[in-house]
Amino acid sequence: MSRMLNRCIHLAGLALALSACGSNAEAPATKTVTRVEIPASEFKPVQLEDTINTLVVEMGKTAPKQLQLGVVLKDLTGYWEPMKVGANRAFGELGVSGVVLAPVQGTTEEKTASQLELLQERENSGYDGLGLAPMAQVLSDEIDNFEAQGTPVVTIDSDQSESKRQLYVGTANYEAGHTAAETLAGMLPGSGSVIVLGTTDTTWSDGINRTQGAVDALQAAGYNVIVHTTDWTDDEQAQDVVDMTDLLQNSDPPVLGMVSMFSPTYLCARAAEAAGLTGDDVAIVGFDFEPETLSYMQSGMIKATHAQRQYYMGYLVPYVLYSMKALGAERTLDILSPDMTDAVRFNSGIDVVSADKVDAYNAFLDSLGITG
Repeated sequence: MSRMLNRCIHLAGLALALSACGSNAEAPATKTVTRVEIPASEFKPVQLEDTINTLVVEMGKTAPKQLQLGVVLKDLTGYWEPMKVGANRAFGELGVSGVVLAPVQGTTEEKTASQLELLQERENSGYDGLGLAPMAQVLSDEIDNFEAQGTPVVTIDSDQSESKRQLYVGTANYEAGHTAAETLAGMLPGSGSVIVLGTTDTTWSDGINRTQGAVDALQAAGYNVIVHTTDWTDDEQAQDVVDMTDLLQNSDPPVLGMVSMFSPTYLCARAAEAAGLTGDDVAIVGFDFEPETLSYMQSGMIKATHAQRQYYMGYLVPYVLYSMKALGAERTLDILSPDMTDAVRFNSGIDVVSADKVDAYNAFLDSLGITG
């Protein structure tokens, strides 16, 4: 081989090596997300966690985005606090600018007006994505304004189905009511009456759907179903106890069980006590983790509750919003499909917590950074 040929080969190899080095140096950065590890628990939602991990993997194939995201809730305390915790954790893991807000306290009308102002402020500030627990249907036009600008909106806990929101994240209410009724039916002997503490208010679609899910399940199991409607005022709830006490004492066939569709499950227990009944006489199950409900679970009066996953509702929304900007809405919805009840509703699920599992469930909530 000639000296000239050796030199040409050497120069060609050097050029390739330099080209490779330059290629590596110029390779675009990809998105990196490090999630907080949730310890193993019987209550850890495996499917939901897998879905979030898939979003992270797909995001890792894209260039990082500097986004400004917002989550507007109905409140920041009580039922809503786990959503705030989850959303803020997700903002940190995603490395984006994010804020969780809620309207000022006041009447429903005042809170709705305040929430509308918060949305308009986010719109004027050029936010890249928004999560919203809407106070009222009048917010649809503002949601549509975001969508017209290419800003995805995801509703949380309460839907706004007539708007152009991209997705709803929350409890699938018909399915949740059905599950709660099945939990109760599994505790009941024979046939008889069951009281459903629910709603007949047709303007409240979430409440109607959850109530109907329970009614359908109990009727299919052969029970006589009595729906008692509830409100949220102290006076109305005191009357709920009086009315349900009368039903417990006078219904024919006799009442074997009670199931509450909403957080005041303890009203059923109060009525049972007023009727002179114990947990052995009537089985009671319900929803949510109110302190008085837990107290009745510890005494044996309430057998089980169904806890909504507010933490995961709040946690998932920033991931969905980021994914919609990075991967597009169609690809994002495809990844979410294992947990979807239809094309635009993501079911965050519920946890069935029996009385003997309260301590284990509290430990799980502690691992999420929230309390029961």
